[in-house]
Amino acid sequence: MHMRMFPTIGILAFGLLGDGLALPAGPALAQSAAAPAVPLGPNPSECEIQAALFGAAGPGCPPIVMKRPPPPPVAAASSPAPAPAPAPVAVPALPGPPQDPPVAALKAGLRAAFRIGFDFNSARIRPESRAVLDRIGAVMTAPETAKARFRIVGHTDAVGGDAANRALSQRRADAVADYLAERHGVRRDRLDTAGMGAREPLLPKKPKAAENRRVEIVNLGG
Repeated sequence: MHMRMFPTIGILAFGLLGDGLALPAGPALAQSAAAPAVPLGPNPSECEIQAALFGAAGPGCPPIVMKRPPPPPVAAASSPAPAPAPAPVAVPALPGPPQDPPVAALKAGLRAAFRIGFDFNSARIRPESRAVLDRIGAVMTAPETAKARFRIVGHTDAVGGDAANRALSQRRADAVADYLAERHGVRRDRLDTAGMGAREPLLPKKPKAAENRRVEIVNLGG
């Protein structure tokens, strides 16, 4: 079921299963600490993608509860207190027809984590993961978000060397951008890519965990 989009914008991140150029620091990425990635399941709906990416589900979607992880603790001289457990955040459906601020005006800094499978040590997207990318492509190409730009950032686990992981994560980020451009008509100039390798694990205490293998899509606005 195709859902209509809504005029807001934010940050998205989705994960790659499987095992980089350094991503320059900047205002868009500086927001990441305030809006950690929301890990979504292996088969999210368009409504769930919309809620994670834009902060609200589209018209016709049921209310959705998202669990956003807490921001990483600020480094201090003493050991920081354990981070609190993620608190459920109700994401209501937007009314229609909405009279909302322009795209890119709301919820900047949001991102979510998706499981996208790749062949071993390869940037070839596995067939079973294409349905998720198809839903993401539909969300990105809705008329209300046609001018939004995204940064796709690859991440790996800590298995293997740093240089190899960064190169592989870069190739996989490029593969996701190419798929969205070729299959869904997302203009390639709307999609920036970079690879971080294993430098920013989703689970810092489990650097070799599969959950760390992901691609983050940062919504850069219109």
